[in-house]
Amino acid sequence: MRKHGVMFAAFLTAILLSGCWDQRELGEITVVTGMAVDKGEDDKYTLTVEGINATELNNRTASGNAPSIVYSAEGNSLAELTYRVNEGISRHLIYSHMRTLIIGEELAKEGIIDFIDFLERNREIRDDFNILIARGGKGSDVLKVTYQFQKSTSLKLHTQLDTMMKDWGGDPGVRMNDVITAWTAPGRQPVMAAVSIKGDPEAGPSAENMMKVTPDALVILDSLAIFKGDKLEGFLTLEDSRNYLWIQNKINKTSITVKCSESQYMGLRVYDTRTKIKGKLENGKAKINIKIRAEAYIDGTHCNDQFDKAKTYKESGETAQKQINEMVTKTIEKVQEEYGTDIFGFGEVVMRQDYQNFKKVKKSWDEKFAEADINVDTTLIIRRTGIRTKSFLNEVK
Repeated sequence: MRKHGVMFAAFLTAILLSGCWDQRELGEITVVTGMAVDKGEDDKYTLTVEGINATELNNRTASGNAPSIVYSAEGNSLAELTYRVNEGISRHLIYSHMRTLIIGEELAKEGIIDFIDFLERNREIRDDFNILIARGGKGSDVLKVTYQFQKSTSLKLHTQLDTMMKDWGGDPGVRMNDVITAWTAPGRQPVMAAVSIKGDPEAGPSAENMMKVTPDALVILDSLAIFKGDKLEGFLTLEDSRNYLWIQNKINKTSITVKCSESQYMGLRVYDTRTKIKGKLENGKAKINIKIRAEAYIDGTHCNDQFDKAKTYKESGETAQKQINEMVTKTIEKVQEEYGTDIFGFGEVVMRQDYQNFKKVKKSWDEKFAEADINVDTTLIIRRTGIRTKSFLNEVK
């Protein structure tokens, strides 16, 4: 019996340690880090993929060749095109490490739900990649622009957006699940970050572009794309994008410039922000109250105020509070008047806090949002002034 037990254990070990049935050697695969979807010329879609050349991303093994390969194919289904791009790429493509999806503006205006269904359904594609709109151009052009520090455009964009969100707040940090949730849940419409090419798009794919101190083409975070359903409605400014994040309670840190006199300004570094929203329906009209609380320190000032008195802290904080109220309110009013689509999720708030009344207006919530009374109330406390309380400006002026 003991002999049979040993043989069974050995047999079981051999099975468990036999390796993956679908394994592939590193020399047989190419990792796709970015994908762009544009409107096709003859068929419905043009799919462009960026596969990295890992050897060129390593400083020790780089030999001066292209850091990635970008290839496009046209067809009516992304499900087919993701495999058909091998007509121009020799290795098996791995999509599980994709970091960036870029959608052309023209296609976004027509609707994107069809190919998003493929991405959400595919078991090889994760749901943690950035979704971007190529404003004023094609996603494939954005994917081809080279860059000095991160030679893969899609990896550069992923890091760029993450850094922007942490340091200033211009990127909404939208992932695929966020878009699908906004489509399926009542009381919210999707948003996405929008990027554009600064400079000459035709110079972007060249190796010379990433060798210049000032590149001929550079991909920049441009604005915030807003949707109604699965169709692109328009764009908001980068400042509006930051205000959107303030409402969503997604600001980590940011900087604002506060006007303290006709021609003088004070820079504040804002941190530790908290936003709470309350909403209800009264006599069929939506009432939304937004409370923002934040702390800040002075980053630089042109003003003559001396911060050796508590009164100065309070007065400067009140000035900043008023400015934040105006900025956030202006963004909300712009969306209400120009688009009438609730990208802020106020409908979700009302649904949670006043469900019985929300049921009555659920199908026409965007109309209620456009007419809603929205109040923004900010409390900002200045905690520190850097390494000095008295400015040398009084002695110079």
